[in-house]
Amino acid sequence: MIEEPHVLVPFHRSEVLSIAQAADIANRSVRTMREWCMRFDIGRRICGQWSVSKVALAMHLDGDKSTLRAYLAGDRSSPAVVAYFERCGVPVPRQERALNHSRESMLSEVIDRPEPRT
Repeated sequence: MIEEPHVLVPFHRSEVLSIAQAADIANRSVRTMREWCMRFDIGRRICGQWSVSKVALAMHLDGDKSTLRAYLAGDRSSPAVVAYFERCGVPVPRQERALNHSRESMLSEVIDRPEPRT
């Protein structure tokens, strides 16, 4: 099963650029920016309009493929991804941090739990 890329998920308005703003930042045409959104998953359509992630665009422009892959996989807590959020002035999603911490806590409880006696 192919999972959808987690671009602009969770959604935060401060992470969004219009296609024209993104094209200006990248010094590319609007058409090229649309192509990049489709090809590299740096944006998605919201209500019929392209929205580009500042964070994903910065990763793409830097050629940081591994961090972009992590971002698209839903990583919002690794140091490399967090550094891009901070650099772009976008708040790091707290829910993701809490969710990761919760998963780690639950996993450690299961691992540390003694086997039941029968």
